[in-house]
This record gives sequence, structure tokens and C-alpha cells, in this order.
Amino acid sequence: MPSKRSLLDRIPSQWRLALMLALFVGTSIALTLIFVRSTVSRDLRRFDAAVVMNDLVEYAAIYASSGIKGVLDVFPAGQSSDSSAIRITSPDGIILFEEIPPGIHVYAWPAKPPSNDWSARKTVLQELTSPETELRLTIGAIRLRDGNYLWFGRTDEEAQRYQHNITIYLWLAGILAAAVALLPVIWYSHEVLIPIRSFTNSARRLHLPEGTARLMVPRAIPELQTLASVVNAGLDQILSLTRELQSTNDQLAHELRTPLARVRGNLENLLDKSDNAAAQDAAARSLEEIDRAAQLVQHILTIRGGDHGALRLYRQQTPVHQIITNLVDLFTPAAEDRNLTLGIQQGLDLVLNLDRELITQAISNLLDNALAYTPKGGKINLRWQAEGTGVVIFVEDTGPGVHREEMQMIWERYNRGSSAVVRHPGIGLGLSLVRAISTAHGGSVGVTNRVTGGASFWIKLPQG
Repeated sequence: MPSKRSLLDRIPSQWRLALMLALFVGTSIALTLIFVRSTVSRDLRRFDAAVVMNDLVEYAAIYASSGIKGVLDVFPAGQSSDSSAIRITSPDGIILFEEIPPGIHVYAWPAKPPSNDWSARKTVLQELTSPETELRLTIGAIRLRDGNYLWFGRTDEEAQRYQHNITIYLWLAGILAAAVALLPVIWYSHEVLIPIRSFTNSARRLHLPEGTARLMVPRAIPELQTLASVVNAGLDQILSLTRELQSTNDQLAHELRTPLARVRGNLENLLDKSDNAAAQDAAARSLEEIDRAAQLVQHILTIRGGDHGALRLYRQQTPVHQIITNLVDLFTPAAEDRNLTLGIQQGLDLVLNLDRELITQAISNLLDNALAYTPKGGKINLRWQAEGTGVVIFVEDTGPGVHREEMQMIWERYNRGSSAVVRHPGIGLGLSLVRAISTAHGGSVGVTNRVTGGASFWIKLPQG
């Protein structure tokens, strides 16, 4: 049983390539975006810290020269009222002055500056977060000359806005890059993959019985067109040689018929006139071989006549059930010898205008195949059903069945299915004879595999 294909295998090759490229480009864009955002975020945090430190030093200088009043005058004019805040506290944490916008009130400012050595007038920075906002507040504290502390805070609102704009630009650049990257895929699909698919589909038809199917690669790249031309030229030569060989075989079979008849006549004469028992036995065995060779020649000529519409039919009104019943009676002993069950499923009592001898021979060939390939203990069943004004005759078995790719090939001359083994001798004329006889009657043949196992061969015959 063939394994189930994965979901990716079911996607057409051109879309699969586009999907893989899209995943590659998308992953690259995502990784680039993560890296750039991380880098920009780190740089912006450093920038915010530098701004806070610079403003602390600046306001400390203003406080030293003008006191709180100077800071009060300068701060509203120099800072954004929404993203910056300032506070002056005593060493004990008492607020002497503050200018804090409503949006920054959600942060819990430290009650006192951290314990540090302020002798070098160093600046202490902290980052504060709040569950009520996604913004981050960077605050710094510096000790003033009079012992008070100057606090200054700045949110990263502007930095996040800047990051958001960068993200949008990155996505736009990524989409543009993906579109540009897909252009080679579109070209590759149109110029290579689609022609290769057409090439493959036409290659699957090369096994058709007519032998006239050829590789088709419309609008393909020159290399594929050259390959198709070379292969088609080889197929044309093979077809020509095959037809020449078949014609030679047909002509040879026609020419052999007369000398075989003469040899048979001489052997019959020898058998009648000779008193030597050994000579008579040799003549009798030779006659059997001559008959087998003559039958093979006749089969080849019948196939040729059927394929070319030149087979002469001796039609007569014949009950279908009579042909099948006689064949079942004839083949039952052979089936029993092989431990097989040969049955018949009665259908409508149909009478058709057909060549009784040829149709009997065609069904006999199907029965011979069924007997040869059905294992011991198996069953063979014959049935028929009306179709329009004609009939379809089925020969069903419980054998190995027919491979799907061989269902057309086995009807050709000198072709045998892979189920044929050494213990089943033959040169591959039986089924081609069945098809030739059916074709001569204006009908058709076919085979399907049964759900329960085995094959079902059928002959479709019109009223005639």
C-alpha cells in the first residue's frame, strides 16, 4: 500500500517553492525586526538616560543661581508637560517643589534618594514601571549644594513612538523585499516548473497503446524544448521500427500459412502410409506441433485483421447464455484440476448478431488467463449484463489483479503484465486477440481491479 503523502507534498511544486521562500523571507524579516528593535530600544534607553543626566545638571545649575523660582520659571518652557517631571525634596524627603503631569503620577517615586556617597555630586538613575501604563519612566537624583535633592524624570513615550515608526518602515521594507524576492519564483514557475509539469503529464501518456503520444512543453525554456525534441525524435523512430516489425510479423505469418499446410499434408500422408510405429508416432507428434504453429499464425492474422478492420465475420443470431454455458462446461474439468471454483451468474436472455466462433475464442482466452493466474482455492465467475442494445460479458477472478499502469499495455501484442511468471508461458497474444475480435465487432475491452481482490476483464459487444 503506498504511503500517504504529507501535506507539503500535496502542494503544487511552484506554490511549494513560493511558500518556502515566503517562510524564509518572513523569518528573515522577523529576525531582523527583533534585532533592530532590540538594538534601537537599547540605544533609546541610553539616550533617555543621557537626557535625564544632562537635564539634572542643567536644573542644578539653575537652582544654584536662582533657587526654586528659577527652576519654576525654566521648567515649563523647556520640557514637554506630558513626558517630563521635576521635584525638589529636602534631605528628609519633604517635597519642596514639584511639577508632575497627571500621566506620571501613576509611578511610585522613591521617598528618599538612595544612600550613596554624594561627595562627587554623582547622579543616580532609576527606571520605574507602572501596571497602569506601558511607558517606562527614567528618573535621576542629584544632591544640591544646600543639601536638598533635585529629581528629574522622563518617560519613553517619544522613544516608543520612534520605535513604532521604525517597525512600520521595517514591515514595509520587508513586504517590498518579499515581493521582489517572489519575482524570480514567478519566473521560475512560469518558465520551468509549469512546463516541467506539462512535460511530466505528457510523459505519463507515452505508454498508451497507440504509441503516438509525445512530450509537450509549450512555452518552455529552450533546454526543455530541446530535450523534448530529442525524446520525441527517438519515440518516432521507435514507433516506425515497431510498426515495421509488426508489418514484417504479419507478412511472415501470412507467408508461413501455405508451407505449414504443405508440411502438414506430407505428415498426414506419412502417417497414413507408414507401417513403422516409431515413424507414425513421430508424425503424430509433428502434426501436433504443426497445428500449434498454424494456430499461432492464425492468431497473428486475426489480430492484424481486427486492428485494421479487415477481419471477416460470420455473424449469426446467437444466445449469449448459450456461449457462456458451453464454455463453463468445457472449462470446469480444468478448473477442478487446479482446485478452482468456476461459476456462472445468469443474466438476461440476450440474443446478439455476432461471430459465434470468434467470440467463443475471445472468452476462452480470458478464461485461460483466469485459470493461469488464480491461486488454488480461488474462484472464477462469468456473468453478463445488458447495456443498451448490446451486452457486456465479465470474467472475474480472485488472482493478483493488474497493476494500474499496465491496464492498457496488456492488450498490446507481445506485452505481458508483471504478474506473468515463468510457469505461465506465452508470448503475449491472448489479450490482443481478445481486443481484435471485440474491435472487429464494433465493441471494446477493458479490465478493472475488484475491491475484494482479483481482476474483472470485460468485453463490450453491440447488437451488430
